[in-house]
Amino acid sequence: MTETQTVFANDVEDADLGVGPEDASSASNIEVGSLVEIRKGSTYAHGIVLGHSYVNGRMWHLSLISSGEIIQHVESDVYIEVPRMADRDLALRGGTGVTPADRVETNARVEILKHLREAEKEINKASMIIGRKNTALYPHVRAKHPDEWASVSLSEAAKLVCDYRPESWSTLVATHKYIMGRPIEFVPHMQSQRLALTYDVRPENHVVKLQRVVDMVRKRSPELEAFIEKARGLILSAREKASESWDEPPSRVVVKDVTLSPDDRTILDVLHLALRRTRNTGVDPFSGVVTSILKRIGLHAHKIVDDVCLRQFLIEMGEMAPWEDIVTQRKELNLDLTPDEESRRVKDQDALVKRGLSSLRPSRAKAKQPLGPEDFYDRDPVEHLRHDFGSLPVYVIDDVSAEELDDGLSVEPVLHEPGSAWIHVHIADPTAVLPPTHVISEAARRMSSSAYFIHRTWPMLPPSLTHNRLSLCSHSRKGEPEPVLTFSFKLDAEGSIVDYDVKAGLIRNVKRVDYDSVDRLLGNEGVQFEYPFGAPQTPGVSHVPVLETKDVENMRLIDNLTRRFRQRNRQTLNPFVFSAPIATLVAAAKPIHGAPTTPTWNPSYYRGFPDLTYQVYSQKTMERGSRLFVAECMKTASRVASRWFAAKGVPMLRRSARPPIALEDNGDIERLVARMDEDGFVEHTEFLQSKLHVPSVEYVLEPGIHWSMGIPEGEGYVRVTSPLRRYNDLVAHWQIKDALLRPKASTRLFTPGWLTTYATEVRAYEKLWKHSDQSHRMQWTLMYIKRFIEHPNPPSDRIDPLQSLSAYITEPGRMRDLLTNQFSCHIPSLGLPATIVTPRTTNIPVGQYVNVRVKDVQIGLKALCILELCGGA
Repeated sequence: MTETQTVFANDVEDADLGVGPEDASSASNIEVGSLVEIRKGSTYAHGIVLGHSYVNGRMWHLSLISSGEIIQHVESDVYIEVPRMADRDLALRGGTGVTPADRVETNARVEILKHLREAEKEINKASMIIGRKNTALYPHVRAKHPDEWASVSLSEAAKLVCDYRPESWSTLVATHKYIMGRPIEFVPHMQSQRLALTYDVRPENHVVKLQRVVDMVRKRSPELEAFIEKARGLILSAREKASESWDEPPSRVVVKDVTLSPDDRTILDVLHLALRRTRNTGVDPFSGVVTSILKRIGLHAHKIVDDVCLRQFLIEMGEMAPWEDIVTQRKELNLDLTPDEESRRVKDQDALVKRGLSSLRPSRAKAKQPLGPEDFYDRDPVEHLRHDFGSLPVYVIDDVSAEELDDGLSVEPVLHEPGSAWIHVHIADPTAVLPPTHVISEAARRMSSSAYFIHRTWPMLPPSLTHNRLSLCSHSRKGEPEPVLTFSFKLDAEGSIVDYDVKAGLIRNVKRVDYDSVDRLLGNEGVQFEYPFGAPQTPGVSHVPVLETKDVENMRLIDNLTRRFRQRNRQTLNPFVFSAPIATLVAAAKPIHGAPTTPTWNPSYYRGFPDLTYQVYSQKTMERGSRLFVAECMKTASRVASRWFAAKGVPMLRRSARPPIALEDNGDIERLVARMDEDGFVEHTEFLQSKLHVPSVEYVLEPGIHWSMGIPEGEGYVRVTSPLRRYNDLVAHWQIKDALLRPKASTRLFTPGWLTTYATEVRAYEKLWKHSDQSHRMQWTLMYIKRFIEHPNPPSDRIDPLQSLSAYITEPGRMRDLLTNQFSCHIPSLGLPATIVTPRTTNIPVGQYVNVRVKDVQIGLKALCILELCGGA
């Protein structure tokens, strides 16, 4: 394998940490025969795509580059694409082996290389034209405010830097090359530059500050020397304070007798900027100054100065808390990091909600038309259509800590039909107040969903609106009926759906209870979390209302009905699910804030650490008792919604997932089906050893299959059960209301064209939030483990789960460097993915268990657990 081939095949930037069935790579949209620019680190090349292959569920692309090599790379390595540069049939004839298999492949590759080299000549010509014009792009596209980011599309940039055929493919590729050569000014799109073709433009002050610090380093300025001397003293003091306060609650102490100068502040600001996640594309404009400054301070024993070293430096300088969450600071998440009580954004939202609610009119008043961007519906649009469920008990079952109560359940046995009953899934109805044109709705679309992190929650909708008006129980606390959208389904004695309905409703008899209390009442086996580092000292508080015998009977009936339905449903597609243990942390108190979000002129140091409990769970252990029957009801409500939309002829996005594809042996699927338990679960190791590709989830208009949920083709699945925390569910609710109010309309509020465009947005946001959540949990769990390992005075009786670890291999080994290989693995007892480093001669098959010990825990922009083998397999 050549050096270039190794660079692209050796690592996957920001690879999925998940192990669930929806964690597979998405299907490729890069056509065979396309010209692509691929980049990783300082290596980049142009190539023609010859084909694709799946390795352990991940799609790899195989491209022929101008040197004649075949490069295996992932889709995120492609920064720009020109379709159909070579004829598709010609590209397919080229084959995908490292060397041509026969004369046909050889001749095809020779012809493809001619196309590629001609394309590179065209790109070079366009680059020369751009160079002759010599236009500085940055001053034309930076934000007006010097502290704000901007963005520029590739097509806009091409028109500014080139007068000759700016729309041609060669000019666009040359412009992209021009922009990528200026990393101090421009940053490529984090998730998928190829699809976005948009670049972030750094704020002017970031550029000016970096240039100022570069100048200080180059000249060894007195200002820099003073900063280095000051930093040494602060770091040594912080280390002493951290050690003596290890087991204390978290706190921040300001060092009042030390003041930071403006130059100190500039240096620290630049070092903060250097810890921002960017694509691994070559020249890092910050790396030189970071390395120079930290090496001259001389207090960090790292072999290389990297993001791990920089993070530790900023913590010891008091610029970051030891528990600081790096993931939620990512620019693309756009989260307000300021504490709610200090946040301008929160105050503005609360004032907006207060004004809007004060303008609501009595139910019989004439509705205001048209609505402005800050106007709520001044009366419920479907009030006259609502079905009153009267005294029917509605059970809102959720975690004790749940902050947004979306759903409640009720049940009605059918007279004279033994074993039959209606289950009603009542969903909170924010669209009774909130129109799609409201600024809060627009902000919800930009956020896509609520963000639940270990240390803090960022709700999609303002809590001042949700908790006082929209969340279930918010009205019943005041003795008022709750507006809901109700998705009802009738189950017969065999567990089949024989009827369904969707209606706007009112519920009056609402009872909140938590999962664990329901399980105790029903005598069910609830969820059993594993606590490898010890169980929490204080049990959680339950939400147990005064329940009558009839309430317990109702919940037992829902439990029995959904069990019967689940068994019946498994007979349709009989899907299998693999589930690996997953780690998370539970904070004793939230929110947990990090360092101040605005620069300070006095340094500080941190003491202690938050009180956290380390939990391990899996989908298999979670799908039990009340959690199982509530989840089953929510899934069924989403199936009912899809049926209802189809019957009414109303367009809506459906979540679809096709069945796994056997890549080598069709018998692999049959073997997994034979090994699954009664609930459809198979061992993760068995799944890994089967050569299967799990297609990614798609959003489609037609009622497609959702294989892993057992939903057949023609039925479909529309998410409707979480409108307080998912914008996609809000869209479905607005569309339902439109159909209820205008049943004979020929066009709908959301057209098929709009929904198709929105589907791409939904998928992109889901990917962003999923990756962010996985990275966040990895960071926090490894922070916990690192502190456990480094405890200066550990109790003599503490539990140490790190003494005896076993892991199973999840991917084939690949070369790490000239002397070592690395194997991705999973540690089930800790619920963690990790990397085993071995000698180059080691070979361990996928799925095999090995004994390991922790060699290193690295926490920087990414968190990594490095293991080594011990005691044999």
